[in-house]
Amino acid sequence: MIELNAENKTILLEALEDMMYKLSLQLDEMKGRPLDKQRKELTSKQSKVEKLQHQISLA
Repeated sequence: MIELNAENKTILLEALEDMMYKLSLQLDEMKGRPLDKQRKELTSKQSKVEKLQHQISLA
């Protein structure tokens, strides 16, 4: 398990928040289109980042 001090935790959560924003923008561009491979990958990545954010915030 990785130990994070408060400063690093804040920076890491901010970076993940930025990543989530970029993923949301990419997925928004695909709205209304069929669920193709790229969209599935982005959705999966978004889900993994959300779980990681949750784990870090609880650490």
